[in-house]
Amino acid sequence: MRIGRIQNDYTEKGFGLVKEQGLSFAELCMNSQAESEALVSSRESILAAAKATGIDVSSVGRWNHDVAENGVINAEKAKSYYELLDAAIYLGAKTFVCGINRDESVSLYRNYTNAIEFFGGLCEHAKGKGIKVAVQNCNWNNFVVSPFDWDVVLGEVPDLWLKYDASHSYNRGDDYLGELSDWCERVAHVHIKGTTHAGKRAVADPPAGMDDIKWSSLFSILYARGYDGDLSIEPHSSVWCGELGAAGVLFTRDFVKQYIVR
Repeated sequence: MRIGRIQNDYTEKGFGLVKEQGLSFAELCMNSQAESEALVSSRESILAAAKATGIDVSSVGRWNHDVAENGVINAEKAKSYYELLDAAIYLGAKTFVCGINRDESVSLYRNYTNAIEFFGGLCEHAKGKGIKVAVQNCNWNNFVVSPFDWDVVLGEVPDLWLKYDASHSYNRGDDYLGELSDWCERVAHVHIKGTTHAGKRAVADPPAGMDDIKWSSLFSILYARGYDGDLSIEPHSSVWCGELGAAGVLFTRDFVKQYIVR
């Protein structure tokens, strides 16, 4: 398993920082249409920066989705996902991560059929191109987040994978270790992000190792289920920013390294 991080400064300077931090790869996450279009138009310079620094792009993702509306998949919005997926393929990424919003104007059944259509199309487009399409388990404008959802959608789309982040499940009060154990064979990419609660209240998202997640158990499950993919640090906190945030990345790196035995 390799350790990398989310780094949305995809210039040579940004990739150089990842290298200076002793990490192996960068993950690029787009939160808006403008960001997605910027990455697509910059793919040649991004690849050049990756080659210059020796830091590859492991994953490209699109968050904050709004592709389903009025009971159908918006074809123009879906097109932008295919363009971003093509950019991820160009960059040599192993995974392309996204989700799908729940359309409140139609039934849950219709939402599932839209999800199956949307992810099925992306998986078909990616087939044979060395990349896995994965649905995130974050519920930020995405409803395919639980084992029940995965039974339905991944059951119908056999080439669809999961990007797993234990903090999202923990924050929902779900069984993150049980989910990972049961579904690990479909996990293509793992986020490393801490989260801390006081009672039932969320407090902060500190570096992994000073939080509530049972990381030793989580890594035991990864090994038991044969996971050998990438581990991506996600700096995600209003507290851990600036110099403290940089120190938090190094803390997480060193904490996670103790679990890397192969």
